[in-house]
Amino acid sequence: MTPKKTVAKPRDALEDKPKHFTQPFSLQPEEKDFIRWMSKDVAVLDYYAGQTEKVPRELWITLETLRMNKGKDLYVELLYALTHRYFPPEDAKKLWDLVVTHKKFLSKKLGREVGIKVAVLDYIGEQSGHLKDLQLFPEEDIDSLLLFANEDGLTGLYNHRYFQERLHYEVQRCKRYRRPFSLFLLDLDNFKAYNDSYGHLKGDVLLREIGTFFKSTCREADVVARYGGDEFAFILPETNGQQAVAAVRRLHKAFRAFRFGNPLPQVAPPITISVGVSTFPKDGGEAESLVQGADQALYRAKRGGRNRFCLAQRPGHKPKGK
Repeated sequence: MTPKKTVAKPRDALEDKPKHFTQPFSLQPEEKDFIRWMSKDVAVLDYYAGQTEKVPRELWITLETLRMNKGKDLYVELLYALTHRYFPPEDAKKLWDLVVTHKKFLSKKLGREVGIKVAVLDYIGEQSGHLKDLQLFPEEDIDSLLLFANEDGLTGLYNHRYFQERLHYEVQRCKRYRRPFSLFLLDLDNFKAYNDSYGHLKGDVLLREIGTFFKSTCREADVVARYGGDEFAFILPETNGQQAVAAVRRLHKAFRAFRFGNPLPQVAPPITISVGVSTFPKDGGEAESLVQGADQALYRAKRGGRNRFCLAQRPGHKPKGK
């Protein structure tokens, strides 16, 4: 009787694993087209996993050029697209190679081609003790699961946890590349009176409308999150202080022109917005200091009469607002 063949797991898939599996940061890549491909086109991820036949040949030169230009940073972005976690470049390259090896092992073991998303979930689940019970999911379900984990259920915006991840990584990215970004903390004026007048169900409808409005008025690269209750937070990459002032003025103008919660009798005071603005690096070099600066500016906007914005106050400088 012929003994049953077994497939030995690759040695590298079980040993010499990277040290950083769950560093809680997120990524804002430089190339908009590239991040769009990785978030929507699994074939690009598969290409870098060795399945080049899934990508049209005319894109090969573009993708190989990105591989050369980005170096190990490429694997940071590939793994972020798959896991929504940041891995330092050295660890990202090592982890990517291990995941690709694991993908080949799974494909051989199952007798069919296993996608890179399944491979990375299975590998990290097997190698990380706190994720031992992680199950394989169909590839078509993974994007919706990641979105569910990051999304506020009422407004459809990002949730507070995801905002914190993106903010911390944006600080790291901008330190590395010496780039600016700005932060808005925004509060709805008179929202309590609106709830008291029309009821909480109408208040929830209003929050959903406002969430949709914020998404429609912001750039694709911006991160818009529900910070909590009737508070919201915006991360504006590649936006300096002057550009942030122009952006918040446009937001105020658009908000005043939009009619929320209609048709309703005008019982409560109108809903307006107060905003606190801080900019990296002039208003703070860390996530905490940027949030504190924006929060204090928001407080001044509320005390100054609402329906306005204020800028983070630097030591020795008079705060500005409108």
